[in-house]
Amino acid sequence: MLDLTTVLSYGYFLLCLVLGWTAAGVLNYEGLLKRSTSGSRGLLLKIGVALVLAEGFRIFLSFLLGPLLDGLVSQSINSLGIY
Repeated sequence: MLDLTTVLSYGYFLLCLVLGWTAAGVLNYEGLLKRSTSGSRGLLLKIGVALVLAEGFRIFLSFLLGPLLDGLVSQSINSLGIY
């Protein structure tokens, strides 16, 4: 069963993955490897770099959006009178 938290978590992960994949597409892999690579090795390298960049975007966005979301949730709880 999917709840809102699970959907938002997967959506956030997909957003970070798309950002990582886009950033990985910009990189010059020939300069990284200093030789030409086959199609499959290039794809595996791009996937690996995209996953690393996605994690970096996840951490960055967590620090950027975390305090904003904490304040929003705190304000919502306080407005309900639940402590």
